[in-house]
Amino acid sequence: MSPLFSPSQKKVIFFDMNNTLVDRRQCFDSAFVKVIDEYTARWEPDDFTWTSQDALHSYKLEWSRQRRLSPRQPVSPEELRQICLQKGLQPFPVAVNPAFSRSFFSRVEQEEDSYVTVFPGVMETLEALSERYKLAIISNGERTRLESNLANLKLDKWISEDRLFSSKRDGIRKPQSAIYETAMEAMKVTPEQCVMVGNSWKNDVVGPTKCGMDAIWIHAAHIKKVSQKKLGKQKVIIIRAFKHLLDAF
Repeated sequence: MSPLFSPSQKKVIFFDMNNTLVDRRQCFDSAFVKVIDEYTARWEPDDFTWTSQDALHSYKLEWSRQRRLSPRQPVSPEELRQICLQKGLQPFPVAVNPAFSRSFFSRVEQEEDSYVTVFPGVMETLEALSERYKLAIISNGERTRLESNLANLKLDKWISEDRLFSSKRDGIRKPQSAIYETAMEAMKVTPEQCVMVGNSWKNDVVGPTKCGMDAIWIHAAHIKKVSQKKLGKQKVIIIRAFKHLLDAF
């Protein structure tokens, strides 16, 4: 298959961070299980047959179920997490109120960075792409954590902190045009010279294509390894996994 983009066309590849480069779902799962184990260590092992893995599974099932519902009144992310946590911890003698939920997920967040890892093929792919393109990140994640992950995972070998563009609390966020435009201005490129890569259709495809960028959507459920379509005038490439990026470039 011939490359879909080339250095004569594109100068910069922007990446989403969480769940594109970094496997946030896996590290959340591992941190969630560890924190459950901390809370339940006070009980004798024979007191309950419900394990931390059972709690995680129940939490995630409830999360999926809640996301499919169309509530009359929107539920905040904090309320949604509390509802799902209540389901996951249902067999345990714990009152899952707002204060407990905040404390629990604060511990999960602290533990997550102990488990953070990149997806298969990320390091090799970035190494290959960095020889021909400038690499940068546009993320809605919290900047301090993004910088820490960038350094700890040694991604700063290819993406320095000055090429990390993150949203601010109550400020511009993907898919708002301003965050992509700020990044392009800082990198001194036009929309035609950029590609945005990410796992979110809204944030990493719809948002940047409205600004004139082409985009690559990483969609694990996609049938083909690589395919393409148009969104307005912009080219959208769909791939199953990060390592398939090299088929596009």
